[in-house]
Amino acid sequence: MEEQQLLVQPKKSPNSLALKASVAYAVFFLALIYIFKAMGMDSNNPNAPVAEKIITTLVSYVPFILAIIWVQTNFRTELGGFISYGRAFSSGFRTAVYAGSLIALVMILYLKLDPTALEEIMEASRQNAGDDENALKGIEMMRPYMVYMIGFGSAVSFTFLGLLVSLISAAFVKKEPSLD
Repeated sequence: MEEQQLLVQPKKSPNSLALKASVAYAVFFLALIYIFKAMGMDSNNPNAPVAEKIITTLVSYVPFILAIIWVQTNFRTELGGFISYGRAFSSGFRTAVYAGSLIALVMILYLKLDPTALEEIMEASRQNAGDDENALKGIEMMRPYMVYMIGFGSAVSFTFLGLLVSLISAAFVKKEPSLD
């Protein structure tokens, strides 16, 4: 009697695409930090012109949004041109989580290696606090933890933004096979 082998296709996962896009975005983000610094642009500066804040925000976040959509559409292609809403959302959200984590590491390393950048952030915080003694005291008390708080805040904000983008873009990327 001949043995029959069942060919089991492994379940495809968007992890490699998500990681690839996240690493690329993290490198882009690090380069952007230095480009903005060389151009004298600081979105943390409360006195920065509105146009400058808009430009830095768009240049920072539009590529992130495009990375999520790129992963979703490429994963759909890997799946044979069809993808459910859930799988499209999952692939985009994984990208957001990976990117958020990598951006947190980038920010922590950047602020640890460039103490002047941390001092500029502290000065902007002091300016925002104005004459409020309690706020100024709080800022100084948080100084030793500020680098980690900025990293954590970056991770949370990128992940949350990615969650929203993934929820919306999955609706456009999904493509179910017809039942005909």
